Amino acid sequence: MKKVKNKVNLRSYYIMTGLRALFLSPVIVSIGQLIGAALSIPLIIIPIILLALFWVLYARVAKLPENASQIFMPIFVVFCYYMGVWICVFGLSHYYFGSSLFSGVYSILTIPFFIINVFLTMAAGDYSSIPLINAGIMAVTVLSIIITCAICKKKIIYDRKIITYGLIIICLSGVAGYQQFDRDKKVLAGYDDTERVADEVDLYAYHPFFNDNQLAKPKEAPAVSFAANYPKLDGATAAYPVYAATAQALYKGLDAETVEQYITCSNTNGAYERLINGEIDIFFGAQPSKQQIQKAKENGVAFTLTPIAKEAFVFFVNKDNPVNSLTLGQLQDIYQKRITNWRDVGGNNEKITPFQRPDNSGSQTIMLARVMQGKPLPPPLGEEYADGMGEIISQVAVYRNYSSAIGYSFRYFATGMKPNENIKLLAINAIEPTVENIRNGAYPFVIDAYAVTAGLKNENTEKLINWILSKQGQDFIEQCGYVRE
Repeated sequence: MKKVKNKVNLRSYYIMTGLRALFLSPVIVSIGQLIGAALSIPLIIIPIILLALFWVLYARVAKLPENASQIFMPIFVVFCYYMGVWICVFGLSHYYFGSSLFSGVYSILTIPFFIINVFLTMAAGDYSSIPLINAGIMAVTVLSIIITCAICKKKIIYDRKIITYGLIIICLSGVAGYQQFDRDKKVLAGYDDTERVADEVDLYAYHPFFNDNQLAKPKEAPAVSFAANYPKLDGATAAYPVYAATAQALYKGLDAETVEQYITCSNTNGAYERLINGEIDIFFGAQPSKQQIQKAKENGVAFTLTPIAKEAFVFFVNKDNPVNSLTLGQLQDIYQKRITNWRDVGGNNEKITPFQRPDNSGSQTIMLARVMQGKPLPPPLGEEYADGMGEIISQVAVYRNYSSAIGYSFRYFATGMKPNENIKLLAINAIEPTVENIRNGAYPFVIDAYAVTAGLKNENTEKLINWILSKQGQDFIEQCGYVRE
């Protein structure tokens, strides 16, 4: 018997169907997004209906192959392509949508999704829905063809290859799903209205010689003052009110504008950089990190640390958290993720969210040196949020007031500069970080605040530090909110 040739031109079918799936389907959905945004209504259902109708019409008139593996191969390949690009870019970018991989490589390789990408990043701030949209397009296409073939009584033979397609789809979807699960553990997003203890302090409130600033003023005229050769000061955010108030009290002949060339607040890492580079005379804040000490050595610089006050390194939790005290061992286990549930330390049955600070920040340096004591910290949580211009910024997550969270900072910063009534300070080993416990050293994490120099290039530098160490200077330090040395 003579074999009947398949009248379907498979090459032509694959090319035309593949191009429709690759370009036309995401473009139709994108146009629906654009129209919906223009009319301020969700119109995603309309392009899905249009997409289904298109494939119904196509399946009615097209000469489809009989084998399901042949019918759905172009759609399957396109799905694998889009999902493969997503998995690679999502993984290589470490789940940060602000990565150049998303704005460059991904955008180019998924041009038909351009409108969808734009709206997702502008409205939602991320691309998370893309895999679902891709899966939805594939599902609508496949179901439309199946239903149409059933209605038109077009035969579909489900061969073994279709099982392979299904397994590959399951694997790709599983990888994408795991990536999202992994991201949820490492990245926190979408909580912009939640209060946090962060670096977001209005520094103008502590600007020297600025009208109505919040700087402390000496109760009596200082025994030392400078009318020229002003030492240049910089330091940590938490120390800014102290050294800014000192400059306001001792520097004569300056105003709110001219003082800016002598007093700055570049935060811990930036200020240490400036000290190493010889741009400032004194750094105020916590001890330098190992990396900062190493960098100073590489530049032929030696730090001189002079303790000027005592401070407490403190831990925070939500005010409704029933846990009031932790031990050093519990803190270490929490931050090494050996303890992951508040229930294990006397709290609610809730997963612990341990927040960290950026490397070489003052608080992260103290965390590593005093709390972890050489024990390694796992990678910190990340956080993504959009600023006013829509730019995506990725950074280490600082402490936010989530009910399950724990974070750390300095007592003065959290209670004086950035108070938050919705958090509470934890006792450590049942000892609270009170002024008295800081002064007598009972609190486990009492630290020194330093005036750090790297060579006395300005003759007035030593005079300024000596005044801070004097009784009058120490009274003023206490007046500023620190605990005297």
